[in-house]
Amino acid sequence: MVPFDIDNQTLNDLEIFESAASEKCIFSFFDFSSTIGGKEKLRSLFNHPQTDIQIIEERKNLIQYLLKYNKTIAFDKESLDFIEFYLRQNDKPNQPAAIDIIGVTSRFFFKNNQQQYLRQRGAQEVLKLIHLLYDFCSELIIENAPELLKSLHNKVHGMIERQADIKHHNQIRPHTFKLFDLEKYDFIIRNSEVTEIKELLGICYSLDAYLSVAKSARTYGLSFPVFNSSKERSIVIKGVFHLFVKHPIPNNIDFSTDKNVCFITGVNMAGKSTLLKSIAISIYLAHLGFPVPAESMETSIFDGLITTINLSDNLNQGYSHFYNEVLRVKQVAQKVTTSNNMVVIFDELFRGTNVKDAYDASLSIITAFSQIRGSFFVISTHIVEVAKELNDNSNINFRFLETRIIDGKPMFTHELKEGITDERMGMWIIENEGIMEILNNMTHCNK
Repeated sequence: MVPFDIDNQTLNDLEIFESAASEKCIFSFFDFSSTIGGKEKLRSLFNHPQTDIQIIEERKNLIQYLLKYNKTIAFDKESLDFIEFYLRQNDKPNQPAAIDIIGVTSRFFFKNNQQQYLRQRGAQEVLKLIHLLYDFCSELIIENAPELLKSLHNKVHGMIERQADIKHHNQIRPHTFKLFDLEKYDFIIRNSEVTEIKELLGICYSLDAYLSVAKSARTYGLSFPVFNSSKERSIVIKGVFHLFVKHPIPNNIDFSTDKNVCFITGVNMAGKSTLLKSIAISIYLAHLGFPVPAESMETSIFDGLITTINLSDNLNQGYSHFYNEVLRVKQVAQKVTTSNNMVVIFDELFRGTNVKDAYDASLSIITAFSQIRGSFFVISTHIVEVAKELNDNSNINFRFLETRIIDGKPMFTHELKEGITDERMGMWIIENEGIMEILNNMTHCNK
């Protein structure tokens, strides 16, 4: 199975991860993890969107299960960190020490006390973790549980059944254990069961990551995408919104092979960029198997996602903004002709050149995109004339973000509607800022 195709430009456009340029990121909205390992696992999931429907569905089903049965577990970051440190120690026992009270007591007094503390606390933390996992697994309906939870259940119960001492400790659960018990527990944990315990820790971190995603779904009112297995590709998103917006206006968007281009017009500040990002983020999250910021979503699986929303000049190579745009379009052309199963999003196509060149280039490129039926394209532009010229192209859905003028002032509804808008706000903004008044006053003063 080919990896999902996504590049750094797209990740930066969508603000998936932290950056110096942005205070917020999508990752932070999903990060309720309580352990370092859980956070690392979540980041690893975010870094690897999938094209394998089985993996996507398994992740989705696990998160839904945790939500449906309201499953949670109180992992303690400090305890798990200490266990990791304890397991990394080099003085691992090669054989179980005989239970010799005098010998053990002598070793305690003549060995490094810090080392003894580390072993005793480390063993206690491992045993407490086993109790915690045992109790969590006892509440599972194991026949219906996802594979990760079944694996957790089997490892915990298998260890308890294999090790009579751990089984006894799990039954009585003392706050501490006697000094002469340290040798046997230390040997079991760092020798007999060390591989199983390390695997248990890995499962704990995975569970922490998925519980984090489940909490984000509950906190932000996210929904789970439904995946369309039909040969006819499609995307239907209802009530999509952006997580960064405090009181978002949800919108609907849909694509099919006979309507594979969505052409969005609207004035500056109408919210085009935010809408494009919200669509792309939902597609990205769906391919993680995660819930999405929308009322509902039904989608096919795609080979990749590529966006051009915040393309910067490449000053090091001496490229202009327009030339960077051309290179980006070339890159997209190569990708969609190779896979023919991509989602492509351009915000303000060819903004870096004069209106005539931008018009001609946009018209040619969008017409060509509309013929690549397997891939879907979302394009916004400030050149309304391009939209009007393409109005008869049956492969294109025309949408606009509405702006109303109330009492001489614009009101941005952020509502996506059918059709093309030719509203223009440039001169209103210039006049509203009093620029002409300043210049006219300067002219009069110089006479």
